[in-house]
Amino acid sequence: MAEPFLPGLDQAGLLRVIRKPMPYGKYRGQPLLRLPLAYLCWMERKGWPEGALGTELALVYELKHNGLDQALYGLLPP
Repeated sequence: MAEPFLPGLDQAGLLRVIRKPMPYGKYRGQPLLRLPLAYLCWMERKGWPEGALGTELALVYELKHNGLDQALYGLLPP
């Protein structure tokens, strides 16, 4: 299972994660930050994907679950 902590994550890294497009599934092409919390909860129960994507999704889940995502939406492209 992927670790939800990204060592050395700086501002540029956070921007990269929240803007990264979901590579597959129903929300393909959507920035990770725009994924619904219900979908992220389902993925968390199912098990995060292997590798960087799983770690990034776990980070976005933690941001949303703890209500820290609202301030980040202004950083997404329109």
